[in-house]
Amino acid sequence: MPGLSRREFLGGTVGLAAAVALPLSGSSRAAAITPLAGATVNKDTYSGATSYVDAAQILDGYVGMPLGTTIQKIYLQPGVFPASPGTKMTQLSGAGCQFVISVVPSLQKTSSQQTSLANYLAMITNAGISYRVVLYSEANNRAFTSRSLWQEYWSYYAPVIQDAGISLGYCPGCTAGSIYRAEEFFPSDPTPDEVWLDFYATSFRGGTRIDDLIALAGAAGVPVGLAEWGWYSGELGLDPMTMPVWTLYCDYLAHLGTAGDFGLGAIYFDITPVGHNLEANTIGSASDPRIPGLQKVYAAIQSA
Repeated sequence: MPGLSRREFLGGTVGLAAAVALPLSGSSRAAAITPLAGATVNKDTYSGATSYVDAAQILDGYVGMPLGTTIQKIYLQPGVFPASPGTKMTQLSGAGCQFVISVVPSLQKTSSQQTSLANYLAMITNAGISYRVVLYSEANNRAFTSRSLWQEYWSYYAPVIQDAGISLGYCPGCTAGSIYRAEEFFPSDPTPDEVWLDFYATSFRGGTRIDDLIALAGAAGVPVGLAEWGWYSGELGLDPMTMPVWTLYCDYLAHLGTAGDFGLGAIYFDITPVGHNLEANTIGSASDPRIPGLQKVYAAIQSA
C-alpha cells in the first residue's frame, strides 16, 4: 500500500457466537462452523489497560460483543520466529482467544528458515494455542514485484505450514493500488486452505471492491474472512474518512456477509497506525458513532 502496512508498523450484536478453529490436517478444506467475530487490540490501545486481556475487554464492553477475546491477528517480524508464544498470545489464549498468525520467512528461501518455521509452529501447537497461519500478510502490496516471484516463495514455504497440520491462509492487502495484484497473486501449488483479506474503508472510498477476489476464492473452494477491516488503513491521500463513507462501507460488507461470502468471519483492526495523531481505528467509547455499522457487519456475517 502507499502508506505503511500493519505488518510494517507493528512491532511485533451482543452474544454473537464464536467457533473454535482447530488446525487442519494436510490440504483439507474447511471453514469455521460459525464465522468468527474478532478484533485485534494492543495493550496500549487503551490507556490504563493492565494487560492484553484487559484492553480486549475494554473494547468488548464498548461494542457489546466479545471481539478482542475471540480472535486476533498476530504479526511476526520478517525472518524472525520467537522461541515462545509471547505475552500477548499467552494472556489472550488463557481467556479463550485464538489467532491468525502472519509468518514472514526470509525472501531468500533457505532451508534453515523452513526449519525455523516448522519449529515455531510446533512450539505454538504444543503450547495449546488455537491458531491458523497466513503466509506473508499483504505480500502483494510491495514486497513482491511479480506473480512468479511470489509463487516461488509461496511454493517454498506453504507446504511447511500444511505439513504441520495447520490451516494455511493467503492474506492480500486490498488497497486501490494493490487489489489487482491481490487477484493476480492468488496462489496455487499448494492451494490455500483459507483466504483472509485486509480491506479498509479508506480503500473502499478509493474505489476498491473485493467481489472478484471473493469469486476467485469461491472457484477454488476456499472460504474467505476479513483479517483486517476498519476505518483507516494509512493510505496516503485517502483521509480524512467520513461517517457517510463508513456507512456505505459497512453496508457493502454486510451485503457480502449476508450472502455468506465471509464464512471465516472478520477481525476488526482496533489499532491506530503509528505516526497518525487521529485515533483512526480505535473505538474510544460506547457512544462511538461507528459501533452500529460494526455491529451490522458482524450480525450479517454470522446470520448467513
